[in-house]
Amino acid sequence: MHKFVLLMTIILYPLSHYGQERIIWTSFQQLDSLLSIAPKETIIFIHTDWCGYCRKMEKEVFTKKEIYDRLNKDYYLVELDAETVEDITFDQQVWKSKTPKKNTGQYHPLALLLLTNQKMVFPSLLRYDQTFKLKSIKQKYLSPKELANFLR
Repeated sequence: MHKFVLLMTIILYPLSHYGQERIIWTSFQQLDSLLSIAPKETIIFIHTDWCGYCRKMEKEVFTKKEIYDRLNKDYYLVELDAETVEDITFDQQVWKSKTPKKNTGQYHPLALLLLTNQKMVFPSLLRYDQTFKLKSIKQKYLSPKELANFLR
């Protein structure tokens, strides 16, 4: 029964956003289930509230029809505020913030893990294959053309 409900959620979830013309973001918790049932590539968009280039990507790149159509069709998309204080359940673990209050420069442990051996630069886009192995990282604002090249 659990698999049936999950399968119906996967099928019907995109329909609930029909006509809203935007990126369909998935939570980390949903991603675990989705990858086990219907694997496909994943893009993680790591940002902060204060990052001007992050906001610019959200407003000028992710709102372009050719971009969100391709992303929504071919990828699971997860956004992560690097400074969130929320608990995140992913990969059978609960990732807890080390601070109770949001502070600039205090990064969530999951953001630190995902960007291991990388500078904390925003925006950061991480592309994973269907088995959730890291394929590539871009740590800068990407224009629609640059994002299309990143997705090749």
